[in-house]
Amino acid sequence: MNFDLMRRRLVAAREMIGCNRKEFSELIGIPYRTITNYENGAREPGGDYISKVADVCGVSTDYLLGMTDTPRAEVAKPKDAADLKMDQIVALLESMNGAGLEKVLAYASDLAFNPAYKK
Repeated sequence: MNFDLMRRRLVAAREMIGCNRKEFSELIGIPYRTITNYENGAREPGGDYISKVADVCGVSTDYLLGMTDTPRAEVAKPKDAADLKMDQIVALLESMNGAGLEKVLAYASDLAFNPAYKK
C-alpha cells in the first residue's frame, strides 16, 4: 500500500465535501490534531478512521487505500424480473450440449419471428 497516496486521498476526500480540518474534526468527532497527523503523514490512520472518511465523504475505502482510482464505487443496478429470467436462461444454456443448444436456438428463432412474442 502506498502510504503517501492514501494520505493525499484522505485530504482530497475531505476537500471534496468542502470541509477544512477543523470542520471535519467536528463533523466526524475525531480530534483536529489526529486528523492533522493522518493528513501530514505523522501517523498512519486505522481502519475505523478510513471507513468513517469513506462514509462521510461518499468515497470507497478502496479508493482511499489506493486500490482503485475511482473515488466512488459503481452501484449495481438492481435486477428486474427480465434480468433474472435472462440469468436463468443463460444458466440453463450453459448446462446444455451442442444438440440441446441447436434445439433451443431453433425454438428461439421461431418465437422471435412470431408477432405474438415481439416487444
